[in-house]
Amino acid sequence: MLTGLLTTSLVAVPTPLAWQPSPVPDGNAVLYTTEQAQGEQWAVGIELEQQDGGPAVAFHPLAWRHDATGWHPTKSVVPDGRLDDLLVRGRNDAWAVGATDDVDSVGIVQHWTGKAWKKVATPATTGSGFTAISPVGKQLLVGQYNSAESSTAVLRSTANGWKVLPSDGLQNVVYIDDLVALPGGQILAAGIGGMSTYDGTAWKPVKLPLPTDRVSEIAHLLVRSATDIWAVGEKPSDEYWRQPLALHYDGKTWTEVPAPVRTGQFHDVDLVDGKLVAVGGDPNTGEPLVAEYDGTKFVTATTPPGAGYLHGSSSTGKQLTTVGVALQSGLELPYVAVGKHKPVN
Repeated sequence: MLTGLLTTSLVAVPTPLAWQPSPVPDGNAVLYTTEQAQGEQWAVGIELEQQDGGPAVAFHPLAWRHDATGWHPTKSVVPDGRLDDLLVRGRNDAWAVGATDDVDSVGIVQHWTGKAWKKVATPATTGSGFTAISPVGKQLLVGQYNSAESSTAVLRSTANGWKVLPSDGLQNVVYIDDLVALPGGQILAAGIGGMSTYDGTAWKPVKLPLPTDRVSEIAHLLVRSATDIWAVGEKPSDEYWRQPLALHYDGKTWTEVPAPVRTGQFHDVDLVDGKLVAVGGDPNTGEPLVAEYDGTKFVTATTPPGAGYLHGSSSTGKQLTTVGVALQSGLELPYVAVGKHKPVN
C-alpha cells in the first residue's frame, strides 16, 4: 500500500495568511464548526454555564447567525444540549444536529427556515446523539452515535421521514465525524476508527495506510472529484501522543500526505485561493494549528492572534473563517477569525 510524498496539481508556495479576529457575543462557549452558502453563514457549538466561578455545570445548544452587523445568537429547539455539526444550503435554509444534555440523551435535528429553528422529528433512541449532517441530492444524511450500545448508524431522509441504513461494515467507524455523498452515488463515512463506504446495499471498511493496532481519527473530508478526495484528522504517535494526519485519494489508493511532525490534530480542511489549508490544535497546550499544502506536504502557517484550539472552518474561496476557542485559562471563550492570503510582491 502506497505511503509517502504526494504531488498533485495543487502545487503552490505557501504565502502568509493575514488574520482578523471577529467580535463575538459575550459568554462562555465552544464553537465546533461554521459553514456558509450563498451569503448565509452560521456557527454552532455549545454554550457553557458555570456556578460560583467553578467548572461548567450546564450545557446549552449554540447557533449563531452572521449578517452585516456581526454574529447573533438564535434560540435552539431544546434548552440543554449541544450542536455538533451544521449544513447551510442557502438563504434561510440551515440545518444543525446534536444531542440533548440529560440522562436519556436523544439526538437533535433542527431546521432554520428564516425566522426560527424548527425541530425535525427523528427516530427516538435513548442514549444517542447526531454527530454529522451532509446533503445527498435534496435529501439529508445524518450520522448517529448510540452511547448506550457503543454503536454508530447513518440515517437518510425520505419523503416519509427517515431510513436507517444497514450497519454491516460500519463497525470500524466507532464515532462518525463526517459524511459525504460521492460522485456515482456512494456514501463515505469517516471518524474515530477510520472510514467506510456505502454502495447502496452495505458498508465496506476503507483500507488506509495507517497503523492497525491503534485508533486514528478522520475528522473532515473534502471531495473535489471522484479522483481527488482529501481527509484530515490525527494518528497515534509514541513520541507525540496525537499527530496531525492528512490523506489523499486519487481514485485508486489512499496515500498519507506529510504533515507537521508535532503533537496536534487537524479538524477541518478547505480551499483558499486554490490552496488547501487545514486547521486544528494541540490538545496538550490548547494552542491553534494551521497548515497549508505546498504541493508535497502540509507546512505550518500563521495562526490567528489570540486563538486557542480551532475546531472548524469554512471558505468562500478567497477567505477562510475559522472557529474554536480563545487561548486562555479558565472556562472557554468562543473565538472566530477571518484569514486571507497576503498579496505576493
